[in-house]
Amino acid sequence: MKRSNNLKTGRVFGPLLILCFSASALAVQQPPGACVEMGALAWDNWTKTDAGGNGMPGGESDSDYLRCKACHGWDRLGTDGGYTRRSREAGRPNAGAGDSDATTRNISPGLGNSAAVTAEQILHEHIGRSYADGSGSWIPLDPDHSAANKADNALGFTLGNQHPDFTTSGANAGDTVLTQEQAECLAEFINFGDSNPGTYFMDINTRMDPVLYTISTGGSGSAGKIYYDRICLACHGDPATDHDGSNNGKPEGGILAYLDDDGKFSELVHKARWGIPDTIMTRSALDDPDSQDMTDLLTYLQNVGGTGFAITNGISGNWWNSVRSGEGFVIDAAPRDEGWVVAISYYTYNNLGEQVWLNGPGIATGNSVIADVVITEGGTFGEDYDRNDVDVDDWGTIELEFSSCEFGHVTLRPNEQMLNAGLGFEIFEYDIKKLTTTNTCP
Repeated sequence: MKRSNNLKTGRVFGPLLILCFSASALAVQQPPGACVEMGALAWDNWTKTDAGGNGMPGGESDSDYLRCKACHGWDRLGTDGGYTRRSREAGRPNAGAGDSDATTRNISPGLGNSAAVTAEQILHEHIGRSYADGSGSWIPLDPDHSAANKADNALGFTLGNQHPDFTTSGANAGDTVLTQEQAECLAEFINFGDSNPGTYFMDINTRMDPVLYTISTGGSGSAGKIYYDRICLACHGDPATDHDGSNNGKPEGGILAYLDDDGKFSELVHKARWGIPDTIMTRSALDDPDSQDMTDLLTYLQNVGGTGFAITNGISGNWWNSVRSGEGFVIDAAPRDEGWVVAISYYTYNNLGEQVWLNGPGIATGNSVIADVVITEGGTFGEDYDRNDVDVDDWGTIELEFSSCEFGHVTLRPNEQMLNAGLGFEIFEYDIKKLTTTNTCP
């Protein structure tokens, strides 16, 4: 395909398409039993009484090296989820960052992993590390980066990332260990489909910094406000105006500031649904919420935060204005490192009555996108097609702004060459509507 310096007329076909990502929420299951609830608390911190624990193991002072979430994240996805940029420090493991062990920490059935977890896998009999290997072996790289120092550092990363042996006869025999009941309940919690991150999020884009979450379909901001006002307001304050609730302003800066940090949507949805062990924030105090309550809550907080509707793959499809039947847009959106890439193909006509295709991608900003588009001509239909015959000219920009997955507004801005080409192109704008509705709009 070649770029042309001179625009010629002709019938032009062939929209530019980008494959879009789609993730569906899992089916809602039966309400969790007491074992699932205890497993959720044990995931947070199994040494706590509410989680069925009996305190810290002998010689240990830092629970972060023992907590399940420390390596797998609140969403169980490890570096595939909200813990993608979690660094190794002397007081915590690093979830694989900087380690030569590339084994995935994703153990969330239904969102990237399909295998169920067993209690035996959690206990890691005779193959896990000792507690001391985790917190006591890490040696930072020194300024000289000597061979010995680099070897000690790598060994520390490796040992710190190994799963502890939680059996009474293993590497930590004699210390307080995870009980058989806790292990079985952790397995029940991990395998409980309605608590899977896929029930809350359509997508977790770890290539974005901070991690970009796409909330699952069906969340109601109004229902989320009712839940927040009834359950959360007294302690955390109004997220829109203040955060001076009865818990002395925690989290610091308020709920919205807390959610601005990397990966915090995963943490919030875990704590808000299951509670925090050995605190007044119990599941009972939260009124035993389900995944729908959490999706509603997240939707409300997103709206209060000012982000409102944002472009995701929910806008992908065919768009038109019924008054202008025979003209329209094919739009696809997909997550990339730089954000949501939106590919736009606009099929329309010039003043000679010839069909024209305008194609181009753009990077979304909130609910809008501006795409630099090109116009093509010169190709031949069928077996005689040769891409080298196709001429490409810059046309101008297409600006799209969406108020939802079904309604938008388009502004067409031809460049100076196209305005003066005598083909009837002019700055023009109008409303558009999605031709087919879907159930995948976050």
